[in-house]
Amino acid sequence: MDVAQRVHLMPVGYENDRIVLSAQRFSADRVILLEYEDQTVHPSYIEVVRDRLDEASIDHETVVCDIFDFYDSLGTIAELATRFADNDVYVNLATGSKVTAIGGMIACMATGATPYYVRAEHYAAETDGDVAEGIREVMELPTYPMEHPSPQQVAVLAHLEQTDGATKRALIDFGERTQLPFLADHETANRKSQYRLLDSHVLTPLEETDYVQITERGRSKRVELTAAGRNTLRAFRYLIEE
Repeated sequence: MDVAQRVHLMPVGYENDRIVLSAQRFSADRVILLEYEDQTVHPSYIEVVRDRLDEASIDHETVVCDIFDFYDSLGTIAELATRFADNDVYVNLATGSKVTAIGGMIACMATGATPYYVRAEHYAAETDGDVAEGIREVMELPTYPMEHPSPQQVAVLAHLEQTDGATKRALIDFGERTQLPFLADHETANRKSQYRLLDSHVLTPLEETDYVQITERGRSKRVELTAAGRNTLRAFRYLIEE
């Protein structure tokens, strides 16, 4: 029988102790390092961290993530937490940017991963240049359940982005072609019942959260993404990707 592993997701910024020592203290089985792609713009301790994890015999891999972008951070961490959902997933909120910490916390609330914060022994004014050195305390942080768009709602957002908006009729056709649950899981007697299902399961929740706007165009209603909808799609697109 497979035994759940302790998987730690850790952004890599301008320090390394709060990554490596945390992995050792938690007896991490696997560490996923979130690396900013362009090291010439934001150099980090990525190579030092990899070498130290190798020395500690801790399995690790590196995933590219824009740790200075909220939605990329949220989406990447949520996607990884979902990928390793059969294990015990922990997210280190202390080692990246402030943006990554906020995105990581929300990702934990959306996926059930465990966030934690690492208090350093010494900070910049007391070190030889590192942002932080050593570990004084590790605190698991409380989370609260957070609703996020369902996969079929994300699929509709992605379709709206691709088509630059669509009528309700076109969204029903899209739902039929792709076998979205709002149609596939329900018996529909006529077109009117399909519109009701589209509204109740997809469009009303998206409109209430300001992810889409619906306007009348003659006898039809056109659905378009809002800025909030585009950002939400960035964060949760992983729900519809293989």
